[in-house]
Formats: sequence, C-alpha cells, structure tokens
Amino acid sequence: MVMQERVVVLYQKCLAGTADAAEKLELSQLLEEPANEARIRAAIDDLLAADKPLEDIPEETMGSMLRAIFEAAEATGPVRNKSPRSIARRVWWAAAVVLGVVATTWYVRQQYRTMPESAPVAIQATPGYNKAVLTLASGEVVLLDSAGQQQLSQGAILAQQQGGLLTYKHTGNKTEAGYNTLSTPRGGQFRVVLPDGTTVWLNAASSLRYPLAFTGKQRLVEVTGEAFFTVAPDAAKPFHVKVNGVVEVAVLGTSFNINAYTDEQYIRTTLLEGAVNVTKGATTVRLHPGQQAEASNRANGLQVATGIDPAQVVAWKNGVFDFNRMPLDVVMRQLARWYDIEVAYEKNIPDITFWGKMGRDLPLSDVLLILEKSQVHVRLEKNGKKLIVIP
Repeated sequence: MVMQERVVVLYQKCLAGTADAAEKLELSQLLEEPANEARIRAAIDDLLAADKPLEDIPEETMGSMLRAIFEAAEATGPVRNKSPRSIARRVWWAAAVVLGVVATTWYVRQQYRTMPESAPVAIQATPGYNKAVLTLASGEVVLLDSAGQQQLSQGAILAQQQGGLLTYKHTGNKTEAGYNTLSTPRGGQFRVVLPDGTTVWLNAASSLRYPLAFTGKQRLVEVTGEAFFTVAPDAAKPFHVKVNGVVEVAVLGTSFNINAYTDEQYIRTTLLEGAVNVTKGATTVRLHPGQQAEASNRANGLQVATGIDPAQVVAWKNGVFDFNRMPLDVVMRQLARWYDIEVAYEKNIPDITFWGKMGRDLPLSDVLLILEKSQVHVRLEKNGKKLIVIP
C-alpha cells in the first residue's frame, strides 16, 4: 500500500509539473507493477468522472498528462546490457498503458484544431469484442454477440448463450449425433463450455469444431487460429485436439494454449498445467508445464522450447496485449486480427523489438499514438481499414 500511495504522489507531482527527472523515472518504473497501474487508472477515472464533461477539462491539464509520459521516457538513463532506445520504449509503453486514453484525447484535440474543415475523417477501427458465428448440426447459422441471450435446442442437447459465453447441456437420455462449429471473425472472441465441461476460449479469426456428445473412446475436437483450453478430467476418455489438420494434441485433464494462425511461422502449443503429448507426422513430444511445442507451418519438424512465459502466451485471454520482447511484425499481426485491419509495409519491416503491455480495449487511435512514440510511423488508408508502416 505504501508503494501505491507513493505512485499517486508522483503522478500528482508530474501532473502539476513539479516532479524532477528522478521522480519521473521512479514513476515510470512503478507503473510496471499492476497494483500501481490500477491506482493511477483510478486517479484518472476520478478526473474523467468529475462534474465537468471531458471536453471542458483544461487543455493545460491534458497537456501536462501527455508531457508527464513523454518526459518519463526522456528521463531514463543508461542501463547495463540494454540500449537507451529499448529502455525508453519500455518506459513509454508502461506509461502509455495507464495514460493512453487521456493522452490521445489531448493529441486528437490538437490535430482536430489544425485540420481543414473540408478534410475527410477516416473511420477509426474499434477494438474487438465478443462475437462469433455458430453453425449447428443442421447447417443453420446463428450469430452470437455480447448482448445475446438465447437458447438453441438440438434434440436432447441445449446450447445456451449468455453474452460472450456459450454453454452446452444434455437434457435427456438420447445420445445426439452431429457437430457444431463456433467461429470468431477478425475482431472477435468467444468462450464455450463443451458438453463434457471443458472450457475453450477462442481468440480472433479462430474456429472450433466439436460433437454434440462425446461418444466412443476419446473426446476429439478440431481447432484453427488460437484457443485456450481448460480440459475437464476423464481418465477413461482422453481429450484430443486436431490443429489445422496437421498436429494433434492428446491430454487427460490440463490447461494449454494453441496458436495455429497460418500467417505465423509455427503452430505453438504451450502447456500451463498437467501434461500433453503433441504429435506431428511420426514425431511425438511430451510437454511439461512451462514448455512449448513448435511445429513448423511451412516444413517438417517438431521441437520443444523452454523458458516460455505462460502468462504472456495467454495474455490475450485476460484482455491484454503482452508485447515484451516481441518484434514489430508479430505485434502488427496481433493488432491486425484484433482491430480487423490490414497491415502493410511501405519498405522493409523495421527492426524494432517491443517491451510492455496494453489493454485490448484501447481504441486504435490510442495504439497509433503509442506506436508513433515508439518510433513506428504509420498512416491509415481505406477509411482507416489499412495501416501502412512507413520508414
């Protein structure tokens, strides 16, 4: 609690313009702690919830918030084994996670004042949300979204949607045949509890095909894109996942993440709890918690990677982008899927490695400001649906 109070004091000093370089640096470092970040978020929320509407907040206040972020990055001194550019970027990301919304509001206000009245306004991409398409065994297609509340009967199987969650329940003695497929578009995510109690989170541009009832000696589902599984234990009926038709993951009861986007180099299976066997062709590897199996999307081969940060792998499930140690092209592919935009490069892909995290609820305009301060220059085309990375 002492540190959380300290971060508020430093924030207020930066806001008032009385913080020195050491205090700005201390604030930027404290902001990397989630509890401290939450305290500053609360302070900003109090400001935005004041009696005055947002547009009436003095420009000086907006400006001092923005300068506090920028100056925190500039105050960072050299650190052993890390380049000043990398450290500055890490500090900026930590600060931007907290102050992005307010800073961007100030920034956009300045841009708007210098914009000719006749200039066209680009449509800004919004962050993704709970939405999916459910294809029933009959072939009927049902749209699901955050506001949906509905029940879908398929014989003795009842599928119930409550917002971003779809749950299956067996309501009779009859065993139902057939499959359902849950698919998320770009900019969508969804969660489903399968008939056996297994929970699956689907990331954007992903799909899960599963039976209405798990009969036989194993439980088999098929996945594309990215999904996180918490498998219900059943030693008599092991759980199997077919990934893109080329990799199979066999488990009993465990938690793991599969990233199988076709525009990535590898199909990656990351184990959080339990144990799984991952098979590609004639090769099988057994994973232990914290390990990751990498199967090439473009060639033969299956290998095990260690030293993986499981929290980073599943950050998407918890509403966070975790870009620590990620190259620019990987960051851009994640943003493209979540904001449903096209990303292109005017020349070569810049050699930039990112540090830090940000919420997946930020509007694209905030993200672009963060990229700009991270020395990534972009422009929007096609009414805001195409992002061009420029030198």
